[in-house]
This record gives sequence, structure tokens and C-alpha cells, in this order.
Amino acid sequence: MKKIYLFLPLFVAQLVFAQNSQQYSSGIFLDKDKKPKAFLKVFNTSTGVYEETDAEGFAIIPAQVYDTLVWNNGKNTKVVYGVQELKSILENRVPKKSVEAITSKDYDSLIAKVKLDEYSISNPDYHLSKNSDPYFYKIRKLKQKNGDTLKIKKQEQNKFIINGSFNTSFEIRNRNSIPQTQNRYVQGRSQSGNLIWRGPETNEIFSYGPDISTLAYNFQPYDYDINGQLIPISSGMVSAKPYDNSLFSTTVGFHNQLQINTFIKGEDQEKIRLSLDLGQHKNQTYFISQYDTNNTFKAKVNANVLKFKIQALFHLDETKATNTNRAALFNRAYQESLLTPISFSNNQGSFLANTQQRSYSLLGDNPEFLFAQNKRYNFLSNQKKYSLNLSRRWNRFNFEINQSYENDYFKNIDFYKPSTNGFPKGLMNQRLQNNSLYNASIVGEYTLDQNNFSHVFRFNSIVNDRHSDVSHSSQNSVYNYQRTSQDHIFNYDLRFNGNDLVFGANLGNSFYVSNTSYKNKYWLPKSTLYVSFEDVFGWNNTHVKFLGAYTQMSSEPDITRSFSSYSTTLLTAQNAYQYFPLREAETFKNLSTIDIAESKAGFSFTYRYKLIFEVDYFTKKITNDVFPVFEGNRLLLKNLADHTYKGLELNASYNNLRIGQYFTISNRASFYQYRDIVDRVYTGYNDLPLSGFQDVYKTLSEGEVLGAVVGNYYETNAAGQTIIDDFGFPLKSIKKKIIADPTPDFVMKFNHNFNYKIFALNINWEWKKGGQLWNGTQAVLDYYGRSKTSGDDRNLKNYVFSGVHANGSPNQTAVDFYDPDQSVFENRWTRYGITGVAESYVQDADYIRINSISLGAKFNAGRAYRNLGISLFVNNLMLWQANSGADPSQNFYDLDSGRGLDFFNLPSYKSFGCMVSFQF
Repeated sequence: MKKIYLFLPLFVAQLVFAQNSQQYSSGIFLDKDKKPKAFLKVFNTSTGVYEETDAEGFAIIPAQVYDTLVWNNGKNTKVVYGVQELKSILENRVPKKSVEAITSKDYDSLIAKVKLDEYSISNPDYHLSKNSDPYFYKIRKLKQKNGDTLKIKKQEQNKFIINGSFNTSFEIRNRNSIPQTQNRYVQGRSQSGNLIWRGPETNEIFSYGPDISTLAYNFQPYDYDINGQLIPISSGMVSAKPYDNSLFSTTVGFHNQLQINTFIKGEDQEKIRLSLDLGQHKNQTYFISQYDTNNTFKAKVNANVLKFKIQALFHLDETKATNTNRAALFNRAYQESLLTPISFSNNQGSFLANTQQRSYSLLGDNPEFLFAQNKRYNFLSNQKKYSLNLSRRWNRFNFEINQSYENDYFKNIDFYKPSTNGFPKGLMNQRLQNNSLYNASIVGEYTLDQNNFSHVFRFNSIVNDRHSDVSHSSQNSVYNYQRTSQDHIFNYDLRFNGNDLVFGANLGNSFYVSNTSYKNKYWLPKSTLYVSFEDVFGWNNTHVKFLGAYTQMSSEPDITRSFSSYSTTLLTAQNAYQYFPLREAETFKNLSTIDIAESKAGFSFTYRYKLIFEVDYFTKKITNDVFPVFEGNRLLLKNLADHTYKGLELNASYNNLRIGQYFTISNRASFYQYRDIVDRVYTGYNDLPLSGFQDVYKTLSEGEVLGAVVGNYYETNAAGQTIIDDFGFPLKSIKKKIIADPTPDFVMKFNHNFNYKIFALNINWEWKKGGQLWNGTQAVLDYYGRSKTSGDDRNLKNYVFSGVHANGSPNQTAVDFYDPDQSVFENRWTRYGITGVAESYVQDADYIRINSISLGAKFNAGRAYRNLGISLFVNNLMLWQANSGADPSQNFYDLDSGRGLDFFNLPSYKSFGCMVSFQF
């Protein structure tokens, strides 16, 4: 027992130290208005414990060094750098006061000495100088008030600071997938049972000639080929080789950006800031001769003057381009490069000796000839924007005035030289557009806080004055558009912030008044309600939010938008070479507003600001939507239909998942699904073409998807069996029906971020499931005998199509896909015309695409931390697509309304590059 007693002092000491080993952090915690608040919950995110503040906002919470404290629902954080024992904290809270000696006036008068005011200005025996005191420079003004009283004004200490950044990058571009073409059969057709090469002078448009390996060049003078004409190969001759007529090249573009910020900063706030932004860019297309250059300049001034915040902006953007695709020039050149027979070389020259175009046929064009424009830049744009913003806050009231003016100038020169297919005499059109856009808004806002409630009353008045003038030189036509519109918006925001409950509401109404609408709108209500539950299930920083909203809006078509591309609907696909957009909308006046009523319901779940899950379901009811229509020779805009757009969006993310000390991962996934159904079409306009051609187009049809594709189809009987004609081929219908729905079943997008020390890797990819498109490119290539399919299957013989004859008997008629004893127009691909049977060229538009991969690093290059960044990136690295041909996300003639139609759509880019950024 004595041995045990010997250890008793040690146990007591350990017990004492154990009692004092707990450390605490303390302080006064402020609410969102920077005021101490009672019962404010302060969480230690490292331990999960929390404490509430007292009436003075003071709280004591167990903590260790480097623990993180959060309050105000996670909006405020603090890292603990110092801790104390509980005893020390409590002792420091008790005021300490030394015992003072008891004195009296009589006693003080006896022992006190008369003290002279050595700083009195009455008969002073001193003078002030800059060496009087080390802080003398802080005095701005010294003024005598009354008697020996001096008033001293402080000299503010201002700092002049300059910083900025410089970014430079280059990008190597190449095309993505294109349709497969045959590389075996030359220009020509069958004649008297034989396959004959027919040269360009014959104006042959088909590539149904003999195999090129059976032909050789005679090396005799020939205007169309430096190697001569093709003749049947004989002993000692070398067989001819196919020419490569690809338009695409690997090209390089660059981007430079310089940003400079200079500002004067006082002791309390920034007084004035000047920001300059200069950019220079060259975007090189995959057509080696086609590019554009862009120069930008932006200057912005922010200043605080007499309690007013002032912001002024000037933005200049200038662009020059060799050509644009406004008249589908790029699509046309791309089409001709694919249709050029392998026995003709476009690269050998664009002109014949007689100055006419050198092409494989008068019914076709040489892409090099199309691109060889007389002017270096056929597109010029100059855009200038000026803005001035003024704001001031008086306690609870905030007032803003914003004004902006924009002047835009666009010049398009669309030019076809004489001997161009469709324009034998040539055609030049200069399209000029001048936009003058003015915007002014006044915002008044009053905020009232009462206990846990916050009220915000807001009024916003917006005035827009827009002018747009468009002219076409070839038609000597001028279009003048003008619109003045006003939006007056009233809003009331309510927010309640309790300990574990936050709810809010937004109520408002808008007016829309316009001189181009025949009916103004004075009742456009909006309402939003949401409820958020904080720390649900007792889990810290775990929130659940429910939201519902209803909004009504009115709008009109933008008067700066051109509808001239709608003229494609006047042409058949075979006459697409005649496309040249010259007609603009006659007017934007006397239209009803496009009215939108949108309902939305949402839900979100957040766990410790890392795991986030969101769901949104919305419905948009669009009434009196505006569409273009040709009536006579005029392009008009009319209110033609109502339609409903419904969608579902899901988002899930997990941020900053830490694996090890330096490695973190963030992931985000989104799911999107929608449908747009036409509810009503005005009488006389059902089945109106929206874009495309006369024979295949996207339609406005009641009860159907907006923009469904219409075309011809194979005839079937009541049992769904294909009807076979008397020649043994499926029978083409002379009518049309809806053959494709471009709407996808869903779209999913994914983003992954990996961070390790100074390195960051980002991967972005997406998956689109469902949706269809009409592959007119494949149909045309089949028709002219240039497709890989027509090359592989043209020798197929005795083929029996599955189906029945008109009398119901099963088909047993065998056919040859290409019989040399018959006319070339009787083969499998030419008998149905240039677009074939549209239904048979409908393909799935599914794809999986890696949009971008970037690997970057930031380095410490001096005093500033991590101010040098280097990034390597790849865009469109991988694309899997269900359809054959171009990227299914590319649009018909690059038009927003052209999704779902592929008629020599340009391939997308695949690019690789490097970007270097430096901050100073």
C-alpha cells in the first residue's frame, strides 16, 4: 500500500492538468448587419459543437488552434489562431480597478504648482516647422478658433496602386468528322452498257463512271488537267490516282489580352479606379484562306465623389473578316468540295484560259474560285458603347441612374464572280446595317429591417430607344426600323431569418409599353415564394429549400435581328445554289407582344456546403409567338401560334472532396429534359415551314413538336408493309408528313475538377440521348454517286426489297442497284431525286462528347503569390455520334432555327492550345 501512496501526488497532478487541458476561444460575434446579436449560434466545424451568444453577442466555445468557427448560417467564418483556458477568459471579463488615494481640493491647492500651457498661442515662445514632430505630415490644416483653441484637420494618406494581367494563347484547329466519300469511281455515267469517263467539258455532274484503276492520263494538253485526259489503261501505262479535294487544313489562331488597373486608395475606401482592357485576336477557320481579326478596347472609371458612386465605361470592338457565312458561302464551298469527282483537281487553278471558272462542271463550282474574292475583307464591324452609372445610398434608401448608348456598324459584301453556278453574270451585294441603341434606367430601393424580418421595396423604370437601318445595294432597298419601349417594374421582397428557418417572398408587377405593339401590357405579375430549413436532422450546415415561382412577361422580336435567311424556304434543295438573302422583314410594327407565363417549382438540398442537389421543373406558356412568312414578294412578321415549353433540370455536385493533404476533387452533373409543343396555330398557317427547303423543312404544326421535320416517305399499306413499284423498288409518296423530332430525350453534362498543390485538371463532357435529324448531306452524296455507300453498293445485283405490290402480293422482283444498260437516272440513288426519300435519311442524333480538357498550374513568380499561370487545353477531343457525317450539334446554314437539318452542315472544330497568364 505504501508504494501506491507514493504515486498519489502524481495522480493528483495529472487530474489538475487534465481539468485545465480544455482550451476555448471567445469573442463578440456580429450578425449580417455587423451588430452584436443574442442567441446567435456559433459552430465549431471541426468538432461539431456550438454555443449561443449572450445579450452582448459574446460567446465562449471549446476550440483548438486552426479550428474553424462559422455563424450566420455559414456566411461568416473565423479561423482560431489563439486559445485560452476558461479561467483566464472569465477573469478577463471582470473589470479591474486600482485603489485610488482619497484627495481634496484644499490639499491639491497647497501642493500643486502652476502649470503653464506651453502650447498656448498667446505670446508663444515657439514656432512650428515640419521637423516639429514625426507625425507633422498628417496635419492638413491648422486653424485658430476661439482664444487659444486650435482646429486641426487630418491629412488623409492616399496610396497610388497599379496592377493588371496579361494573357496570351494560341490555338491549333482541325476539323471534326465529315461524311465518308468513295475514292474509287470517276466522273461519268453508263453509255451503251459501258461505264464512260466524261470530262468537265461535258458538264457531267455524276460520279458513276469507271473505276479509276482502269484509267490512265494521256499527258496531252488539256484545259482542265495538267496531266491530260483519262483513257483506258493499256500495257506500260500507270493507272491514274484520285485527287484530294479536301478544303480543310490545320490552322493556328492567337489571342492576346492586356488588363491594367490603376487606383487611388484612401485610408477608408477606394477613391478612384481606372481600368483599361486591350485585346487582339485572330480566329482562323479550318479553311486556310478564311479568317477574322478582332481588336477590342475597354476603359472603365469608378469613382467615389461626395458620397456618390460613379462608373463610366467606353467599349470599342472592331472586327474584320475575309468572308462570313451570311449567304451560306462556306456551306456551298464545302458542298462542292465533297461533290467534286476524284478525277478532277480543284487545286490546279480557279480560271480557264478564257477567264471563265475552272470547275468539274458548269453545274458545279470550284471552292477555290468561290473563296477567291476581290476584297481582302468582305465583312467589317465597328461597335462602340458608352455608359454612365450614378448611385447613392442614404441609410436605408438606395438610388441608381444608369444610361448607355451603343452604336453598331456592320458591312457585309456577298460577292459571286461571273460564271458562278446560278449566277452566270455574277452578283455583288453590299449589306449595311447601322444600329443606334439607347437605354436608361432608374432604380429606387428602400430597405427596412425589423427584428428577424427584412423588407425591400424596389422600383425600376427602364426606357429603350432602338433604331436600325438596313440597306442592300443590289436591290436599292432600305429598311428603317425604330422602337421605343418602356418597362416599369415594382417589386417587394420579404425575408425572415430565424434560427433554423428562413423564408421569403417576392411580389411584383410590370408594365410594358411600346410604340411597335398595338396593345400595351399593364398587368404582368410575378411572385416567388421559398422556404429554407437550416440544420435539418440536427446536422450542422445542412439545408433544405423549397421554391415556387410564377412570372408573366411580354416581349417583341429584336429589331436588329435579320430574318432574311428565311428565304431558303422558297427554294428546293436542288436549287439551294440560288440562295442569296436579300429581303428583310418589312416592318416590326402592328404586332401583338409575345406573352410568356412561366411557372417554376424547385427543391434543393445542401450538406455542409459540399454536397448540393437541386431539382427544377418549369412550364412556359408562350402566346402570340411571332414567325416570318412570305406573302407575295414581301417578308412579313406575324403572330401565328401558341406553344408550351416544359422542362426538368437536375443538378448534383460535391465540392472539395479532400483525399490526402493536398489533393481535392470537385464533381458536378446536370440532367436536362424538355418538350416544346404547339398548342394552337392561327387559321391558314398550320404546317408553315420555319426553316429548311420547300421539299424538306421544319414545321409549325398544331399538336406537334415545334420545329418537327417534314418530308416525303415510302408508301405503306394498312398493315405497315412497304409498297413496291412495278420496277422492284420501294414506292415514294408524293405527299409529306412529319418524319423526325429533333428534341432529345435528355442531355447530361459532367464537370470534374482535380486539384493537387499548384496543379488543376478540369474535364468537361456531355451525353445527349435521343432526338433525330434529316441527313440531307448523305442524300445528295448518294444521288451524285460520291458517297461511300453508293461506291460500296453500286455493283449489288439481284436484290429483292422487302414489301408487297399494290395488289398485296409479296415482292419477288430482283433489281440491280446500278445497271449500266439503263439510264443513270434509274439507279438505286438517282431515281428518287436529289433528296431521295427524306424518311430514309432520318438518323439518330445521339452523341457523347468530351467538350474540353485543361491542365493548368499557377506559380509564385515574385512577391505576388501565384501570379504566373500556364494552361494546356483540348476542345472537342473525342466525339462519338450515332449519325453519319457532321457533328449533330451543328445547325443548318449556321441558323439558330436549323437544328435537326443537315444539308452540308460545317463540321465542328477540334482544337489544341496553350494559354499563359501573368499578373502584376
